[in-house]
Amino acid sequence: MQDDAFFQENKIGDHVATIFDELVGFTYFVKNRDLRYVAFNKRLLQLFGVGDGTEILGKMDEDFIPDHIVRSIRKDDLKILKSGKPILNRVELVPTGNGFVDWSTTNKKPLYNYQGKVCGIIGVTRPFSQSTASLQQSDELNSALKLMHQSFRDNIAITKLATNASLSLSSFQRKFKSCFGMSPKEYMRHLKVQEACHKIVQTTQNFAEISYNCGFSDQSHFSREFTRIMKEPPSSYRSRFKAK
Repeated sequence: MQDDAFFQENKIGDHVATIFDELVGFTYFVKNRDLRYVAFNKRLLQLFGVGDGTEILGKMDEDFIPDHIVRSIRKDDLKILKSGKPILNRVELVPTGNGFVDWSTTNKKPLYNYQGKVCGIIGVTRPFSQSTASLQQSDELNSALKLMHQSFRDNIAITKLATNASLSLSSFQRKFKSCFGMSPKEYMRHLKVQEACHKIVQTTQNFAEISYNCGFSDQSHFSREFTRIMKEPPSSYRSRFKAK
């Protein structure tokens, strides 16, 4: 769906939202300079939990997304509008609806009108996979990444991951941060929190059990890390999504 008036005013050709409707998990969107949605594919309706695109047109992220996530998105959006530079291959843990979170790769670029001026932002968020183009810049990280996803609960040593990738420790850490925007240790903390989110919503396990099953040293450590990454404590998260 799109706001035809926006595209006519800026003399921009037809956008490609319908193409992304055929790509499972891909979210396509366009925002104007006021950061209001003017185009998007069907996936955005699912993420925002609405049944009709007219409920999104002209709206902003804060109408659908928790404040702490909006702050991060807005920071990037304003940076793009000001600098005219894109943000590419941003790997991040993002909500996918109903309390679940998953890894996604986001690309956002400035959108130019017929006068060559930035009139908005165009972006695509897609599911992250170690087999996708996200790792083309560092193919040697593939085996280490797979090991991290298999063994994050066991607090695998970073040195072992570097060896698995046939890299020195410093080279592995540098390449990993360049590709993912965070250190290997921080990535594994996010993996633990991702697993915890699913268990909080899907199971009746208490927080001590979730802490143990997700590889945290104790419940206090689990609570601190969960709150730091998700911006709310586990108890609040469970109450919010179990109520749905």
